[in-house]
Amino acid sequence: MSAGAETIVVALGGNAIARRGDEGTIAAQYRRATQALAGVARLAVSGPRVALTHGNGPVVGNIVLRGEIASGSVAPTPLFISDADSQGGIGLMLQQVLGNQLRALGSTTTVATVVTQVVVDSDDSAFALPTKPIGPYYPAEEAERLKAERGWSLAEEAGRGWRRIVASPRPLRIVETGAVRALLDAGCLPIAAGGGGVPVVASADGLLAGVDAVIDKDWSGALLADALGADRFVILMEADALYRDFGGPNPTVIRRLSADDADTVAASLPAGSMGPKVAAGAWLARRGGQTLICSPETLEDALAGNAGTRITP
Repeated sequence: MSAGAETIVVALGGNAIARRGDEGTIAAQYRRATQALAGVARLAVSGPRVALTHGNGPVVGNIVLRGEIASGSVAPTPLFISDADSQGGIGLMLQQVLGNQLRALGSTTTVATVVTQVVVDSDDSAFALPTKPIGPYYPAEEAERLKAERGWSLAEEAGRGWRRIVASPRPLRIVETGAVRALLDAGCLPIAAGGGGVPVVASADGLLAGVDAVIDKDWSGALLADALGADRFVILMEADALYRDFGGPNPTVIRRLSADDADTVAASLPAGSMGPKVAAGAWLARRGGQTLICSPETLEDALAGNAGTRITP
């Protein structure tokens, strides 16, 4: 745990910035970000040291789609570069929005984005069994060509076509942890590990190389919270808490989970959405950390213990 002022790492979902059904413009993303970050700004001026991380879907998918549309004119871009592009673009947006909100509250805190590399294991089983869909849909003939020419893995979705699937390995180490800590110590609010971070593998002598993969942002956020010795890790999502039978006839709110209970709940949740949030919280709890899951609108009530779901040691 941190000494002195409380340290809180806040993870903002990518869908809080760009939701399906929105018009997809940058102006719409700024509006979403403004709504989502209002409580984070108030938190930052209330005393704790705050670091922010964020998702990048569907923004990174749009970046990949633009590259595919322009593939006849420009060379293909590796996915890890698209990951970095999304970190920079989303980071700038959050940096401006949050900086403006802080100044409106009388704070001169500097918000700074760190393009962050996250080490994964080249032998992670996820690379042999890619599951994360990304980018546009292709007809069968085009999918076969991409498999042959680029070595991609693609999977069919009934009625929609074929889509690229990539690995989602577990994050092991955040390379720029020292830079993030230095920014916090200097009184800044850092934005780091966006989109789960740029996935890299390390050679035996420590040299880094990017790999095409997508890292879950909640796992990277938990790893960042642990590396910084944060007092709390807060995951902001659309729902105000975890629920049993969510979407069913009798949803029941879950206010508190132990690490063991969280593992049981995580196994019953979708692997592509809620499951990683709860599993990452369980991992952090076993390392002595606390995770709070809530919506942006209920952040302050949740921090006061009146809303959200807590995963505790």
